[in-house]
Amino acid sequence: MADAIVSVILEQLGTVVGQRIQQEVKLVVGLNKEVKKLTSNFKTIQAVLVDAEQRQVTEAAVAVWLEKLKDVSYDMDDLLDKWNTAIMKRLQIEGDENTHTLKRKVCSSFLFPYSVLKGVVLGHSIAFKIRDINESLDAIAKEKGMYNFKTTTSIEQPQRVESTSYIDVSEVSGRDEQRNALVDKLLHESCEEGNRLHIFSIVGMGGIGKTTLAQLAYNNDEVIKHFEKRIWVCVSDPFDKLRIAKAILETLEGHASNLSTLQSLLDKISESLRTKKFLMVLDDVWTEDSRDWEPFHNCLKKGIHGNKIVVTTRKQTTADMMESIDIISIEELSGEQCWSLFKWLAFFGRSNEECEKLEKIGREIVSKCKGLPLAAKTMGSLLRFKKTRKEWESILNSEIWKLEEFEKGISPPLLLSYYELPSMVKRCFTYCAMFPKDFKFEKDELIKLWMAQGYLGFDHNKDIEIIGEKHFNSLAIRSFFQEFEKDDNGSIIRCKMHDIVHDVAQ
Repeated sequence: MADAIVSVILEQLGTVVGQRIQQEVKLVVGLNKEVKKLTSNFKTIQAVLVDAEQRQVTEAAVAVWLEKLKDVSYDMDDLLDKWNTAIMKRLQIEGDENTHTLKRKVCSSFLFPYSVLKGVVLGHSIAFKIRDINESLDAIAKEKGMYNFKTTTSIEQPQRVESTSYIDVSEVSGRDEQRNALVDKLLHESCEEGNRLHIFSIVGMGGIGKTTLAQLAYNNDEVIKHFEKRIWVCVSDPFDKLRIAKAILETLEGHASNLSTLQSLLDKISESLRTKKFLMVLDDVWTEDSRDWEPFHNCLKKGIHGNKIVVTTRKQTTADMMESIDIISIEELSGEQCWSLFKWLAFFGRSNEECEKLEKIGREIVSKCKGLPLAAKTMGSLLRFKKTRKEWESILNSEIWKLEEFEKGISPPLLLSYYELPSMVKRCFTYCAMFPKDFKFEKDELIKLWMAQGYLGFDHNKDIEIIGEKHFNSLAIRSFFQEFEKDDNGSIIRCKMHDIVHDVAQ
């Protein structure tokens, strides 16, 4: 993320914001020198950030160096914001004065020197702060020499993506047998009248396809006809009982509930489901504490015979705690299944000759995905834009593959794909961590939020909404978004983010 914030600072200094600031710089002796030094320092450091960001994962010292850089960069970003805001306020006051009567215009001629004086005072204050930041940057720039970073001489631009090239891989999971078995279990009516609530748990490591399997069963035509109500809730961690109860009730009633206590929500849920046969999916459950689940279990088991709950979890202990009558363990895809998913994405639009030249190295990369569908999908999406064998070898030989473990189970393929993003797209991606898991993004709204944050640039002479569309497409085409909903013209209108991809953004 350091390269993203450094890019923001350099962009501000070089666009409209920078032009306003350059006018102020002329008012204060020595300030121009400090700003030039600041810009030079950031450019020098920016040249090594692509290498540093990748090496931080395996080298703790590099990670510490980047944290120092980020702290200083955020200080400078805040300073630029305050400086630009103060300048704009003063320009607005001067403009208001000039729109008044001639008498006010005469008065304003006496006020203008005071306005200039304020600019000089502000400039001196800014100069001292920039000097302090430059001292910190000098130390950081000197320290970078210890790590022998590789230098990147050019800034990568987002690759142009084809408007018709989105691939929905929701049904390319290699889970046909398990999908059919789960559907059969959901449709099967037990003869045991006393057991009114059947709980099935899908257990497996992150990115292995638990949610996809649950979705395939949930959206099966026969399953839709069989149940009067279907409810899907992303539980995630922590197990927020109030939020979960509200989500269930909102699905049942079609609008948000104004009830505020857990008991009142559970009573309403029980009332709504008492006479209806329902299927409920609780996706991404982490809790192992029976006290979290007990209120829901007591509420839901009061319904009619034939109600079913499907749970997806990474933990066997969670499945046991929830009293699952059947546990479906998801294993890794076979080598050929994984290769098929990868090939479908990575070789999209290539000639047979190209595919033959890249197949051997492609299979080596797939072997590193360890049978995880999300990893194969991410690598396929990334390598789809790598045209040469040298680029593929760079991915195959990356140090990131050496990671055996990573916080929250984030896999090397996701990190590799993230580090390959241009810095301006990275900051748009990480912004998505502000939203909860399983959040449904409205594409146009998300682009407007990026605009409001200044992530799409500061030059309003450009059509920044088009830039936002390109950044969104760059993320979508690399599988950072999924579950696309499209309009009649095939354009994406909303989407979601896989929970592990959300972990990467965090």
